[in-house]
Amino acid sequence: MIEMMLLGFLMDGEKTGYEIKKYMENSTHYFFNTGFGSIYPKFKKLEKDGCVLVSEKVKNGKLNKAYALTQKGRQTFLDWLEIKPEIGRIRDEAVLKVFFFDYLEPDKIASQLDDYIDDLKTQVKALETIKERFSSRGIEPWKMKTLDFGIQYYDFLEHSFSRMRSKKDTGNTPKRDSAS
Repeated sequence: MIEMMLLGFLMDGEKTGYEIKKYMENSTHYFFNTGFGSIYPKFKKLEKDGCVLVSEKVKNGKLNKAYALTQKGRQTFLDWLEIKPEIGRIRDEAVLKVFFFDYLEPDKIASQLDDYIDDLKTQVKALETIKERFSSRGIEPWKMKTLDFGIQYYDFLEHSFSRMRSKKDTGNTPKRDSAS
């Protein structure tokens, strides 16, 4: 999937790996992210597969590799877009911890939930700020829809964890593991 994301970022023109990483930090970072350690090996594979062309450019006195789509890369990306996505599995540390909260003291559960709820509220506000900033810039509608999705997703999590917090049984005595 990293390869498809890289091809997608190149659909509107040539970019360096650094420029793509900067685009990610302001866009896909909230739902799909990767680091330089993955970007450059994937570009090497895409070049080998004939999907990108690599050129060297001097920018600010520094030599940089710039990547551009080939026709094959463009078609590979468009073909991928037409395939129905699979439903992703939830992989969330907070949900995993909740699963094991039976082993934690009620006051520590409350503290964990309160802190996480605060973090989620902060995330929603951050995304709403980004939305306000980008709304006036004429960002493509589908990109804005992913931002709306992020806001709704974190808002849903905040409400879900708030419901858990309000329903938690403060009278629970935590289970002890068999080693205790």
